[in-house]
Amino acid sequence: MRVVAFGEAMVRYAPMAVDQAPEDPNAQVMLRSIGGDELNVCVALARLRADEQEGEREQSTPAPQWVSVLPTGPLGDLVYRSGDLAGVDQQFVLRIPGADVGTFTVLPELKRVHYQRQHSAFALHDPSQLDWDKILGGSDKKWLHMTGITPMISENSYNSWTRAMMTAIKRRIPISIDFNHRKQLGTLSKLWSIMVPHLQHVELLILSVASLLEIVDQELPVLRSHVPAADTPYEDAAWGALMRAFQHHVCVRRLAVCFKTRDETGLQKRWSVIASDAGVHNTLVTPVYHRPKDECGGGSAWAAGMLDWFSLHGHDNSPSLTAAARHADILAAMCQETQGDHSQVTRAQLSSVEAQSKGKPLNIETLDTSTNDVETRLDATMAKLRRAGVIAILRAKNPDAAIARGLELCDMGCRAIEVTLDTVNWRRVLAELAAKVPSHVCVGVGTVMDVDVPIIKDIAALGAAFALSPIEPKGFIDECHKHGVLAVPAGMTSNELWDMHRRGARVIKLFHASMLGPRILKSMLSVSPLRQMNIAPSGGCSPDNAHQWWDAGAFSVGMGANLTGKDIVHPAGSAEYEQGRRHWEEQGREVAKQLFVAVQSRFR
Repeated sequence: MRVVAFGEAMVRYAPMAVDQAPEDPNAQVMLRSIGGDELNVCVALARLRADEQEGEREQSTPAPQWVSVLPTGPLGDLVYRSGDLAGVDQQFVLRIPGADVGTFTVLPELKRVHYQRQHSAFALHDPSQLDWDKILGGSDKKWLHMTGITPMISENSYNSWTRAMMTAIKRRIPISIDFNHRKQLGTLSKLWSIMVPHLQHVELLILSVASLLEIVDQELPVLRSHVPAADTPYEDAAWGALMRAFQHHVCVRRLAVCFKTRDETGLQKRWSVIASDAGVHNTLVTPVYHRPKDECGGGSAWAAGMLDWFSLHGHDNSPSLTAAARHADILAAMCQETQGDHSQVTRAQLSSVEAQSKGKPLNIETLDTSTNDVETRLDATMAKLRRAGVIAILRAKNPDAAIARGLELCDMGCRAIEVTLDTVNWRRVLAELAAKVPSHVCVGVGTVMDVDVPIIKDIAALGAAFALSPIEPKGFIDECHKHGVLAVPAGMTSNELWDMHRRGARVIKLFHASMLGPRILKSMLSVSPLRQMNIAPSGGCSPDNAHQWWDAGAFSVGMGANLTGKDIVHPAGSAEYEQGRRHWEEQGREVAKQLFVAVQSRFR
């Protein structure tokens, strides 16, 4: 089932706590991130999909598809790249010139958010440019997800939202709606009047407690007798009874509400209730406890969790709604373990937490949310490297420059970074990059020799997900895999490569690749049994010949100074460093950018 989500994404600014405040009292350190419910949902689903095996992905979870409108220019590129890096299908995102990206700024002192979206590309777009029959057509099963934000932004967005809704109804595509009323955009009565004609066709309507009460009070007075008394705890069954009466009255198939309470220490208790014709389903006996590191993003992740469950298990099985809600509760809580609207949670992490907390309350603080199972970790690394296309090799005499270059490459779209063990202060470089790069980026080490095999455990602890060698050090494969690090030994002949494959090497480095060339690799992999090998050429590979290696069947291509720059291989302040720096500024940076544009287009 492919989830198609239509809505606006914005640039979000939120104050950050820092050790030293700026001297200017009017200055404030802000976290810039990308937010927008529909994109958030797609990113959360794409993150879950990213570490699935290739065959699983093709069969069960097509890439989620975000439909939207962005301006041309750097801010539009910023938003677009956030979805692209996560693996979201954005083929139906329109780009138009002469408009803005909407922004919203968190104002904690006023306890509200300030929006600026009146002149956004999304608000101004021409609805006729979105061909909903094409977007929602095709042979694959689809699910349309939208929110109540979109039809309230502008007349144009209302028209596009309505066309999407009517096309989905015509094609009998399941629909989910997160009501998500925003007072800044208009009255609740207006939004409810937009929703009512379509509710009988909606599979899942998500409301907040506040919206549930406001709708009953303002629009459905016949249900007021079902409203619990003001001092009724959320845990009381009266809330489920109100939801069941509401669901039955408005003829929506399922109504969902997430409930949250927080104690004086800031520990939040989260559970959810779903009302359907089959009754009331809730996760009250298995709540999730956590301390959100970001107040945003949880609702989107909860919706993504429900859609993920429906995609995996079907949406016609009412008895599984409690399990679906639990799945969504956990994903929402885990999403809020990081700052920013976008979930960073992988399938392996979610499955690990679900396994540890099956059938009992969950406290996120007491669990290890990392991927502990060695096989799962290796599979996750394989999936990331497969999508990386290129492994950027940092071999540096200047550790600060290496860290800065690694982060700069990530901003361009790099998805895999190798820190060689002959880099000055490689431990620091590895640890800092592993801590700072986004979760979809894989960081590992290179130039591992026999003498380094005993420290593989330490390398893993510093954050390395893979380890490459120019040879096959003794005991290298087994020691790496014992600690959850993907071993990538090296060979040149088909006999050497196959021997390492037989002994458990999942990826093998072809070194020195320039001595063979793409034609030899293509010929080698044309022999049916040898196609089982995942070959990563390195040595003499460059942005100029990357496409030839990919076309030849390369799993991923390692590139050193030809990609990462010749400045960092020299000590800071040396003439060679300054010359390399000028080359990076004048040519290297642009070459790298263009390579990662190609990577993002080819390796989705």
